[in-house]
Amino acid sequence: MQLSRQDLTHLFVREGHDWSSKAIYTALEQRGVDLSSLEIEHGLKTGTMRNVFYRSYPKVEEIIAEVIGIEPAVIWPSRYHVTPHFSNLKTA
Repeated sequence: MQLSRQDLTHLFVREGHDWSSKAIYTALEQRGVDLSSLEIEHGLKTGTMRNVFYRSYPKVEEIIAEVIGIEPAVIWPSRYHVTPHFSNLKTA
């Protein structure tokens, strides 16, 4: 029996948890890029993008997420705390 791609996602990425570096490398590889090529494209020093695996680095998080095609908060939910937006809240 063959499972769909969506059925296998939970084996690599746990919803609500930060993606592992292997999951990120694999997602980038599926898009035909690696960290080295992204560093060159964005004028960053060699090894700079690896810092994103150890600490918050919003610029690099945005670059990686854009290449993968999702929001950074999906890859690093612990770094992006979503707060409710009460724009329709009426004040007295």
